[in-house]
Amino acid sequence: MSGLKPKNSSATAPFQSGCLAVQDVPAVCLRLHAKRQRLALPYSLLLRAELSEDESNCLITFATHEVNVRGRHLQLVYLAVSQGQAAEISVGASAKILEGDSFMGPLVTDIRIEPTEESDRVRR
Repeated sequence: MSGLKPKNSSATAPFQSGCLAVQDVPAVCLRLHAKRQRLALPYSLLLRAELSEDESNCLITFATHEVNVRGRHLQLVYLAVSQGQAAEISVGASAKILEGDSFMGPLVTDIRIEPTEESDRVRR
């Protein structure tokens, strides 16, 4: 059993963006699926997680990479990462969401993954 929580599949349920997969037990790595990049970073290298006041930007800093997650309603992303329960964060299908649609959970529109200066120096 993977520990992943099942998604609500009811036709009458609000739209699920599919941007965040969580586990009941702490995850070993955080998998990131950006538009052109996929990366798994170990939680053992997590330094901090920050959430903007309007919940549209979540900055996740690892010892080797800085991850900038942009979207809407990102408080659940922040909480899941800070508790080590986020298994995967991915860009959602925001084109499917209309202005009047209701949805549950975070909507990730962009993920930027950049190596930190320290990891650049180690590689050289």
